[in-house]
Amino acid sequence: MTLVLFSILWKTLATASVIIAAGRLARRLGPLLTSVLITMPFNAGPGFFFVALDQKRQFIAEGALMAFGVTGIILIYCTAWVHAARRFNFVVTSLLGICAWLAGVLALDSLTPSLLVASCSVALGALGALVLRRRGIPKPVAPPSAAGWRFAIVRGLAAGIVVATVATASPWLGAHWSGILLAFPTTLLASTWMLWGHYGRDFTAATMNAAQPSLVVYASFCLALHLLAGPMAGVAAVLTAFALSGVVAGLYAAVLMRFSRR
Repeated sequence: MTLVLFSILWKTLATASVIIAAGRLARRLGPLLTSVLITMPFNAGPGFFFVALDQKRQFIAEGALMAFGVTGIILIYCTAWVHAARRFNFVVTSLLGICAWLAGVLALDSLTPSLLVASCSVALGALGALVLRRRGIPKPVAPPSAAGWRFAIVRGLAAGIVVATVATASPWLGAHWSGILLAFPTTLLASTWMLWGHYGRDFTAATMNAAQPSLVVYASFCLALHLLAGPMAGVAAVLTAFALSGVVAGLYAAVLMRFSRR
């Protein structure tokens, strides 16, 4: 019971931290770099870490494989979300995005899990996001001040509790559905809730549009964890994969900064 409570507390604080950071730093970073921040595996990372404390390497590898495949579906979620944001409020926009995610998950769940199937899912998701990508989003204008601490903390903790509950329950769900649920775009959903409420529709849509290529950060974590969970112990594999995704995020952010200055 103590481990479960500690797990929920840690994952709540971890997820809340990135939501709060996104809300406070978004004005300074802009949509591009904010998109890198919210695609770090702050949901799946802590989730797989605590699962690894109780489960064998094969469980982690299978779960990470499913999470990697769902990355392609998250790309479709982002695409649907950005298009829906043009006409609807936040709640309807998010529900339509979740419906797109569920449809993709049901399609993926009907196939036999393999690295080839997961890779095809990512490739198809990337192709769909590229073809259907929303163009012509108005250039966002950030407000004169960052989101207030109370505004950020309330939303961050609310999202963190949801993430912590799902991640803590995942060992009882099996590797297959653990990977799927840990890949649910909870951090993206909570971050857009935060950004929409303070920075507005256009800023949030621009951030989600930029988040599509930024998902290479999240995908790198899932793929690395799947490959490392066999040769390495579960906890070590999670920590190594998370560190590698951090390196990918840093390199990708540097590339974005370089090209944005041109």
